[in-house]
Formats: sequence, C-alpha cells, structure tokens
Amino acid sequence: MSDHEGIDLSAAGPPPLSRRKVIIHIPDEQRHDHEGQSESSRLKFSILSSGSGGNALYIEADGKRILIDAGLSEKKLSQRMAHIDRSFSGLDAVFATHEHSDHIRGMGPLLRKHKLQLFTTEGTYKRAGSTMGTLPGFNPIRADQPVEFGELVVEPYATPHDAEESVAFVIHYRGLRLGLATDLGQVTTEVKNKLQNLDVLLIESNHDVDMLDAGPYPWVTKRRIKSDVGHLSNEACGELLSSVKHSGLRLVVLMHMSETNNHPELARITARQALGQDTPEMIIAEQNHPTPLMAL
Repeated sequence: MSDHEGIDLSAAGPPPLSRRKVIIHIPDEQRHDHEGQSESSRLKFSILSSGSGGNALYIEADGKRILIDAGLSEKKLSQRMAHIDRSFSGLDAVFATHEHSDHIRGMGPLLRKHKLQLFTTEGTYKRAGSTMGTLPGFNPIRADQPVEFGELVVEPYATPHDAEESVAFVIHYRGLRLGLATDLGQVTTEVKNKLQNLDVLLIESNHDVDMLDAGPYPWVTKRRIKSDVGHLSNEACGELLSSVKHSGLRLVVLMHMSETNNHPELARITARQALGQDTPEMIIAEQNHPTPLMAL
C-alpha cells in the first residue's frame, strides 16, 4: 500500500482492520514531508486494547519506543505486541495515565520482567504503588512538562477524572501531533486547547446516556460515569470533536467504548455528525484485538 493510497477503514470484508497485521499508512494529501523518510523514522502506533477490561497504547518513532498504560496482564500484552510484530525488549519507557486497574493491571509484572522504567505523576504513583509493587525505576512527570526521547516528545496534560493527578498525553514528532483523550469526565477548556491541530485523535466515546440510564449498572456507578470526573458520553465526544476538528485531522479513533452501555454505530454516527464536512478516517478501538501498526 502506498503512502498516499486511500484506506476504507469501514469497509466490510475479511479480515477486519483491527485484526490485520500489516502496517497501515494513514494518507495525507496535503502534506508530503514524509516522502523520502525511511520506514523506521515514521511515527507509528497501535492501540493494543481499549475499554473497561484494560487499556494500552504502543508508540514508536525513529528508534524510540514507548507504552502508555498496561491494563492487561503481562502475558496478554506480550501477545498483543507479538500480533503487531513487536516486543517489549528495549522499550524506552512505560507511562501510566492514572491508577485505575484497567490502566495498570499488568504494570508491575511488565516492568519487572522486562526491566522497564515507569513514567507517571507523583499522585498516580502514590495511589498505585502498593498495587504495582517494587519497580525497576520511577520517573515522576507533571502536566505541561514534556518528556523527550530524542525527537519523540510526550506531553502530559491534566484530565478531569476521579483519580489522583491523572493525565493524558499529546505525542509530538517532527511536526506531527497525536492526541490521547480518554478517561475524561468533561470537556474542559484546557483539554480543548491541548487537542488543537492534531493529525490523529484517540478520543473517548464511552457511553450512550439513554443506554446507561436504562442499563444494569447500579445507580451509584451510573452517577460516577456521568459525573464531571467520570467518562465522556457519545454526545460529549461529539462536543470535543466539533471544537478541535480541522482539515488536517487525518484519523479519529473512538476509544474506551462500553460494551454494555453503548453501541458502535451510535458512537460512530454521533462522531460523524460532529465532524460535519471534515471527514478524517475513523475506526473504533477494540477490547479484545489490537489495531494494526499505523504509520503517519
């Protein structure tokens, strides 16, 4: 597949995109600065898992490799990595967004087995330390203080979530910007500002409000999910999309989708309506299968 060939990410037919092992090149007809780049110098990423059962995002560029969150067991994470022909050997860093189990379930065993360094906030480390156990190394980070790995820059920003000093990230690499925006209770001005002018947006579309209200969850859980420190509904996802959309946005990935309180088509329709005439590629990240390794 050429760098500029269109990709029909919603087309039916075997195998589904999320289960292919090939590297998908995300086209951009308006930018040609990647021409002549070697494959190893491209910004690539794969969502290894997304949802309440566990979250993990792999990113690489120019020989630098990081993982954001480790919400599956070390064994499952290694299997997901093998699916995209990668391993954890030599990983430069593992970041944690916050201390909830669906983001750190496999963190301790993963870091110890592969002798990897943890990068997270003091608040997250304080809350998660007993769960993760003794670690090879802890590197404190703070919102708005980027962490550099050569030309790959990881910028944390504060998120409104019911966790201690939770963050999400914007990834910078040679003018490219990939934004992660999950586990958000509300769309704040700071979040909107951080997510401007992205090439790729990984955005939470957790629940449909009506399905959540009518669903089987206890009332206290429903209240938490809908709170200002809970999770973004499809409608809130649409609000955020409408405030950050622009002609250069190449890919939107709907993330952290509830299997009980949402339906993929509802989320997709709401997101498409919010994007209006802007038509980036759109896929839905899955809980049980990694995406292919996607290249910008």
